[in-house]
Amino acid sequence: MGKIHFSSDAARERYVHCRKATMARGDNSLYECMRSLKRWRQPIRIGCDFDPYSFSFAEILADGRCGVCGGIIYHGARDGFGGGTAPTFSVTLDQAEGYRIHT
Repeated sequence: MGKIHFSSDAARERYVHCRKATMARGDNSLYECMRSLKRWRQPIRIGCDFDPYSFSFAEILADGRCGVCGGIIYHGARDGFGGGTAPTFSVTLDQAEGYRIHT
């Protein structure tokens, strides 16, 4: 199993804040996304995304290069439930509420 690393203290603090906020609403989606990424064989580096509730991630290969990259994006009414509008500009195949992994 891979390990999760944060790219900065700011990324770690954002994660803690977002996880507490979503768990308080009964939303486990951020936890489930992180759990899914931990199942990857390579370490994963989590960083801040331009959207204040979302994250970037990169798989770190043995030689230090990045493998698969993507985002852990928070969807809801604020972005048309994954309809591609601001502030995330990310699209889902179904209407999404909560965090989703995008690659």
